[in-house]
Amino acid sequence: MPSPGTTAPAIQPYLTGFQTIKRDAEALIHSAEDDVLNTAPAPDAWSAIQCLDHLNTAGWLLLTRMERRINDAEENGPFGQGPFRYGFVSRIMIRLMQPSSILSIPAPSSYTPDARHTLETNAVATEFLQLQDDFIACCERSEGLDLRKVRVASPAMPILSISLGAWYEATIAHEQRHLKQARDAVERVRAGGGV
Repeated sequence: MPSPGTTAPAIQPYLTGFQTIKRDAEALIHSAEDDVLNTAPAPDAWSAIQCLDHLNTAGWLLLTRMERRINDAEENGPFGQGPFRYGFVSRIMIRLMQPSSILSIPAPSSYTPDARHTLETNAVATEFLQLQDDFIACCERSEGLDLRKVRVASPAMPILSISLGAWYEATIAHEQRHLKQARDAVERVRAGGGV
């Protein structure tokens, strides 16, 4: 176990990842007016707030499953200190979610963001920031668990189950990918005078 006041190396990158995403989202939200954030740069594109709404939907569905598995593992294990190396399928999932991935995976219909006119910018943004706090809390609770052997089924494809630690990495990558999309949307709206 790590000494009091320290964080196990296995979860530190995940804590840092979600903390950075929260700061980046706050910077984006504070950098643009509501109408810019909720304007799509093209008819077939998402607005910045729709990007966050998509991440909220995907995140809460996954978080619920994570919390259930962590609850069970806290009582029954498996326990471990790492470092952990994730399996082939887990590594593929992480790679596909990276902002640098050349593959574009269509969002499942259940993850499609709501129509722009139904979204309230502050509510979506507040929900996204709270989601990051909850992911951080999950990471903290999973300290001391075997992040490879604790597995969580995908909300979109329950037959697919990957390691808890891999889900942290994939989720951070997925959020980074769509935050970049959101920043690009804001820049394109401003450049095109779309508001």
